[in-house]
Amino acid sequence: MSVRKKTASGIFWMSLDVLMIRGLTFITSILLARLLSPEEFGLVGMLLIFIAIGTTLVESGLSESLIRTIAPDQRDFSSVFYVNILLSLLAYLILYFTAPWIAHFYGVPALVSLARAYGVTFVLSGLSVVQSTILLREHKFKKLMLLNLPGSIAGASVGLYMGYSGSGVWSIIFMYLTIYGVQALFLWLFSTWRPSWVFSRKRIIYHLNFGYKLLLSGLINAVFNNLYNVIIGKFFAVRFLGYYERSYAFSQQPVMILSGVLAKVTYPIMAEIRENKERVSNMYRLLFQTSFFLAAPIMIIAAALAKPIFSYFLGPAWEGAATFFQILCLASVFYPINAFNLNILKVYGRTDLFLKLEVIKKAIMSAGLAIGFYFGIVGLLWSLVAAAFMALLVNASYSAILIGYGPVKQLKDMAPIALISGLTYILLHFLSANLDMETEIIRITLLTCLGIGVYLLLALLLKIPVLSFIKGVIKNHLRL
Repeated sequence: MSVRKKTASGIFWMSLDVLMIRGLTFITSILLARLLSPEEFGLVGMLLIFIAIGTTLVESGLSESLIRTIAPDQRDFSSVFYVNILLSLLAYLILYFTAPWIAHFYGVPALVSLARAYGVTFVLSGLSVVQSTILLREHKFKKLMLLNLPGSIAGASVGLYMGYSGSGVWSIIFMYLTIYGVQALFLWLFSTWRPSWVFSRKRIIYHLNFGYKLLLSGLINAVFNNLYNVIIGKFFAVRFLGYYERSYAFSQQPVMILSGVLAKVTYPIMAEIRENKERVSNMYRLLFQTSFFLAAPIMIIAAALAKPIFSYFLGPAWEGAATFFQILCLASVFYPINAFNLNILKVYGRTDLFLKLEVIKKAIMSAGLAIGFYFGIVGLLWSLVAAAFMALLVNASYSAILIGYGPVKQLKDMAPIALISGLTYILLHFLSANLDMETEIIRITLLTCLGIGVYLLLALLLKIPVLSFIKGVIKNHLRL
């Protein structure tokens, strides 16, 4: 199978996989938001920085090393498996014993039991990292989708049942516990790999030399990306943290689905052809444009219709979150392309640059956060937009070094897409504010369809190159 067909096939099946996992979780969280208060979601938001740190520690960069390693054997897989288990237990024990300190910091005693329960996801995740990695290495995206699906369905069912039963914030915790638990169970039952009683110190050192810089980068990223939760939870009302947590999660879901699909599919494929930089560069540029072309209209349309969306789907208690969501949608547009730039560093094993980039970007982010805090919570949100754009410029500078696709070329490719996105936003924002419609759902549906139509029409008029690739992916899989 050619690289192009392999990529198209992988995108198709990974799209289903990620849509099932994140899509069901996303829909469930919307339904739970109608049952729970912003304050209850704020409690979960207080824990996210600690959950993110633990999750990063469990992943540790070793799975990426396995994917790019040529012909790894049972010693590689088993050794990484045991290290992952050890790290997951360590992460959980740290969270377990620091839970009272976390509760004291926020002045919320209930966080002790919530943190200790939520942290079990570290262990559940660590049990199945290697199985998932092997399926990715072998490009078995369809099988991975089928094994992940039961966990998503079970988690959504448990979360909604508990939510309707009046379990409050615990419905969110048990939703995630069920998702991770069932996914781990199915990966163990239906994947062929099993660990052996072997452990190679030499192999672990090899994988750690690649992975530890990714781990440090991930930890820095986890801390800074969730630092806003800490600041808002500490210095502002819990309600505002609930607004921020849901707005951030909703604005991130579409772009994380998109970038998750493309990154998981293209990373092992680009790792295979990394010796041919011209092919990597051409493939990367195509996928870079595709990700931005797909992400921009989703976030722009969502931002333009933020008020009716929050009013209809989440209810009156969440109307104050619409402004948060509009600003965060603009920041989220940059997420997929930043993820792509970082993927190139992993493909070529330049985890030293990966770590260096994180330090630079977080220094910029810290300055923005300090300035933004001076202007209140809205200032904090706009500092995220500025940080996301600056991250693009910094990341792209190193893509220029590795594959000759730097900031100027990337911004040039983004410009026509940004133009048609901006025009679409102006039209929808004006119509949403000035047209009287019978119900909010009619407003959302009609203006969304109009926005998609206008965006595609402008793309055709400007002859956006990536349209032909997207048509090819669709045509290939209509024949399946």
